[in-house]
Formats: sequence, C-alpha cells, structure tokens
Amino acid sequence: MITLQKNRYEALEFIGSGTTSRVERARDNVIGRTVALKTFIHSFGEDLEELFLREAQLVGQLSHPAIVQLFDVGINREGMPFLVMEYIAGKTLEDYLESSHLTVQRACAWAADLARALALAHRTGMIHGDIKPGNIFVTPEEKVKLGDFGIARLATQTSPASGSEPVKGTPAYLAPEQMLGASQDQRSDQFSFGIVFYQLLTGTRPFAGDSVGAVCSEILYTEPPAPSKRNPAVPKELDRVVARCLAKNPLERFDSFQQLVTFLYPYTRSRPRLPALTAAKRSWWMQPSKHRDVWMAAAAGIFLVAFLQLPTALRARFGNPPPPPRLYYRPGVPYEAFSYTKQRAEGEPQTDAPDQAPRQTGKKESPAPAIHVQKIALASLNRPNDSLSSGSRPIRGRAPRLPDSHSE
Repeated sequence: MITLQKNRYEALEFIGSGTTSRVERARDNVIGRTVALKTFIHSFGEDLEELFLREAQLVGQLSHPAIVQLFDVGINREGMPFLVMEYIAGKTLEDYLESSHLTVQRACAWAADLARALALAHRTGMIHGDIKPGNIFVTPEEKVKLGDFGIARLATQTSPASGSEPVKGTPAYLAPEQMLGASQDQRSDQFSFGIVFYQLLTGTRPFAGDSVGAVCSEILYTEPPAPSKRNPAVPKELDRVVARCLAKNPLERFDSFQQLVTFLYPYTRSRPRLPALTAAKRSWWMQPSKHRDVWMAAAAGIFLVAFLQLPTALRARFGNPPPPPRLYYRPGVPYEAFSYTKQRAEGEPQTDAPDQAPRQTGKKESPAPAIHVQKIALASLNRPNDSLSSGSRPIRGRAPRLPDSHSE
C-alpha cells in the first residue's frame, strides 16, 4: 500500500504538463533538496496500484549517469499518484534540437550514453516503451538523461478513451509492433531509439507525415532516406546502423543495446578539428622546428664536414708519394766507402722486425767481399780530380802512414 507523508514536498514552480501528467519543481522539506514532482492526472485503480509500486521499485534501483534518478513515489490527498525524481536544470532534447545543431561526434556520444542506459534497464527486465525527445533531458554540462522508465505506460492504460486521438507526440516514435498491438520487448525500444538517433544526426524525424495517420503509414510501410542524404557529414557506416534499428521486422534489429553500443563507440572517440588560432606572424627564428627543418640542418652539417675533408682525402688517394731521403757525399770520406755503403743498403733484404732472423732460401749466399783499409786510403789519394771538383782543398803534408800488416 502506497502511503503519503504530509507536507513533505512543497511545489515551487510549474514546469509543464501533458495529457497524462503535470511536472512541477518542488522542495523536499525533509532532506532540503530540489526535486521534480510529477503528478498523474488520473488515479490508478486497485489492480494497477500494486503494478505501479512494483515498477517504481525497479526504476528506483537503476543507477546510471544517463538515467533520471527516482527518489520517491506516493499518492497525494486527492488520490492521484505522483513521482519524485531528480531535478534537471536544463531542458528537454526536443527543445534543444529546435535551436541547436549537433555534430556527428556529439550525436554519437549522446546516442551511446542513452544506449548504455537502456542496456542496463533491459538487463533488469525493464522496457521503457516511450522513448522520445520529450523524455530525454539535456543538462547544463551537455549531458543527456533518460526519464519516465516503464511507468509512463501505466498512465496511458488508465487514461479514458478519447476517440481515435492517441497520446500527443508519441505516434512518431512508436515501433510497428506497438501500432499493430503485438507483443513488445527490448527491440521495440530499439526502433524508438533509432528514430531519436536519426533526429540527432539530421535534425529531422525519419517519418514526418502531415497527420497522425500519415506518420503511422510511413512507419509501417515506408523506408526512410539514409541520414547521409540529409547530412553529408554522416558516414555510410552510421547509415547501416540506423537502418538496422529502423527495420520493420524486429528480428532484423540488433540483438541487444550492448551490441549497438559497440557499433557507436568508434564514432564517439573522433573529435572535430579545432579552429586555427589567429596570431601575429612570427619570424622564422621564433617558429617551432619541424621534422623537415631538423633533417635539413643535419644534411647541411654533414655536407660541410664532407666538403672540409674532401681535399685531404683526394690528396691521400691521388697525390704523389714523398721522395725517399737523399744520400749526400761528404768530403773527407773515401768514395769507395760511400759507394759500398750505398750498394750494401740496396742489396740487404728487408725484415719485418730487428730481432727476426733472415729467411733461409735454397740458394747459397756468397760471402760479402772484404774491404781493405789500405786500398781505400790509397785510392782516395790517387783521385785528385774528385777532390778538386767537389770544392775541397788538396791535402798537404805527409801522407798518412799505413800500418804494417804484420802488426795485426
């Protein structure tokens, strides 16, 4: 049994009304917070009162950033049921779209948030049944929240018959099976969600007839144009996502809203290009370096080093080798000794190291001829022309005495 604590909620401002309820901004005198008080116009019968309470308990357990939180439920003094919900200071999506145009990234982000909220509700067994821009709220932080979960369907069941006139605004977002009176499930919410998503992408509804009958006929028998035809910025992949949501046959739609989120997620991460900053023209030295500038500077440095090393490399490769050291004839040294030393230097074999022994060859080496000091001295005295031609003065005085060979 639903009870009421008197004087707890005080109405402060009238927000709006519909065919089934009116909404007011109110104050919770117990907690001291501002809430949204939604009061239904028609009372529930005893058979629906328990169902109303059970639905309210399920909705109250839903906790998601994109779901309007339900705080309390009750019946006022006049016997009318009411809901106490989270107060949203913004406006509905219907009012927002009349004055604003969304980018594809923002439309996909909002649609993904709503799809996650519906996926959570469906896992708990809740079906919304009345997804439309009037039940979606846009917060001041540019976030969306979905309200009226499940309970709105109870209000339509208790409303008196009014001829053929249905609830205002609802037929444009009904699924074909809802119009035909067939059973509903979470795929019925997908069709209504697809209409809202189409409106987020293009700004217009896919089924926009002049009358309620024309709208219902389009929903049942007409395929809407692709969103990319009305908004060229919409990718072709999103056309297929919307077409699958708006399939006439429920079996051709997505298996669940969680599967739908996986298709929307890649487009929520794309970001619009930021506008270029209009700043004063800076000098080349103050501009930030780019990869091309770095490579150009490195190439210039390598070219400069190669240019400086090129002459040295060419000289080492193609230049003439340095001449060998010259042997000079010194006056006073016997000419035969100089000639013999020169011949001996040219005839000695070269070795790699001083301590390395000479290689043994097959030929027998002949001993070097012995030099007699007496013959060299006599030969130097008998060459007056060479000594005169070299510019040296003739030797005066006595000839040096040769040592006796017997004294050795």
